[in-house]
Amino acid sequence: MPDLPETTNSPAASPASAKAPPNKRDTLRRIAAAARREFAARGLADARVDDIAQAAGVTKQLVYHYFRSKEELFACVLDESSALAMDALLALELDHLPPREALRALLDRMLLPYHDEELRALAQEGIRYHETHTTPRNSFTGMAPQLNEKMRTTLTRGIASGAFRADVDADLLLAMSALATTSAYVNRYTVATLAGLDVAGGTGADTWRRFAVAFVLSAVERERSALDPLTRDAS
Repeated sequence: MPDLPETTNSPAASPASAKAPPNKRDTLRRIAAAARREFAARGLADARVDDIAQAAGVTKQLVYHYFRSKEELFACVLDESSALAMDALLALELDHLPPREALRALLDRMLLPYHDEELRALAQEGIRYHETHTTPRNSFTGMAPQLNEKMRTTLTRGIASGAFRADVDADLLLAMSALATTSAYVNRYTVATLAGLDVAGGTGADTWRRFAVAFVLSAVERERSALDPLTRDAS
């Protein structure tokens, strides 16, 4: 199974694809981009390999030469998207920031990829896929320990400075932070119904980002700060 190259959201090719011959690398890049668009628009069940092949300018047989099934191609697209998001999180330089601002930066970066409409759609499909398929080791599971360590370091610095409470499990905090911030983008119906917010863009997305980040910060602060009110407006 080939590693997919970076999608159109990233100009750099992955290390694995960079080693491939130029023609193969370009072909994989085009298949990846076409597959991402098709899966985001139609979902895994309704996506057609014929349409992916046509959009990529290749034959259906060539797609199946590189990928044994539509599900395998989808898993590779998911893995590539996860790798891009995780790379950006792990690249964050936080040690120079006060702990509270470091945690805010980490939370904001968790939310940023979901501003992309295609990624939001892929994330929804990904949840359904992982619930019904055995997931092999991938970029998310492989890179997660480094992200856990980044959260532990930030939390430890906050506890030492007196900014954060000491009775917080860093790994549970990371998991809850991810759910509290990003889950709205894969469950827009609930947020729209209960809070009247459309988090797909504009003021609704800004309101959710401010509230979700403030919510997580308030859970770990030793003394509740008024810097981030748990309200709809920015004031």
